[in-house]
Amino acid sequence: MRHLVKGELLKLRTARIFWCNVTAALAFTPVGVALAVTSGTKPLDSGGGVRYAMSAGASGAVMLLVIGILMMAGEFRHGTATSTFLVTPDRLRVVVAKLITASIVGACIATVASALTVAIAVPWLRSDGVSVMEYRSDAALALIGGVVATVLGAVVGVGLGALIRNQTAAITIALVWTQVVEGLLVGFVPEVGRWLPGGAASALAGVATANGGLLPMGAAAMLLTGYGLVFATAGAAAIVRRDIA
Repeated sequence: MRHLVKGELLKLRTARIFWCNVTAALAFTPVGVALAVTSGTKPLDSGGGVRYAMSAGASGAVMLLVIGILMMAGEFRHGTATSTFLVTPDRLRVVVAKLITASIVGACIATVASALTVAIAVPWLRSDGVSVMEYRSDAALALIGGVVATVLGAVVGVGLGALIRNQTAAITIALVWTQVVEGLLVGFVPEVGRWLPGGAASALAGVATANGGLLPMGAAAMLLTGYGLVFATAGAAAIVRRDIA
């Protein structure tokens, strides 16, 4: 398994599109901090305000979802799936290796994004008279939750890429769902928002708690983990059962 993971990491390191997505994921971080600090959605000098500012660490989670899709569906898009599964006939091991790799990459990128968030948000909040140290537990929870949400986003991406092997279709469906469909559902039926993947990710990243209409962070973590397991399991089953050609 270690060699398979190393191989997956090598594939990512040598793919230009991977680095483009990493750059985009990190670029969303300062934008997220700026929006959180200047939006006036929450009072900055409060636990909720600090959590909201620190939730910018999860701003690039959508790009990790895309990276996860590329890792799996990209094998079919570029015609490398056949050689990949000839080298490792145990398809389940290949999928598990991709899931592990996606988790590692997600954790690394999310950690960098969290550090960038702290580097930008703390001085900005301090200039507004907010002492982040007074709300350090809120800040820590939001940062940790953001890392978890980002990692699970990458895992869901691998599962989705296995279920929908057409790379363009998988990415389009993922982006339309996250950027359009969930918002429409919440607009028409607000009470379902907390149970959707986006709502769980938002709560986990510290955007809101139960008082804000979303689940508490612990419950959101379990829900989002459940989504990750469902997609990973369904994707693995699809790869094992379907013809590769």
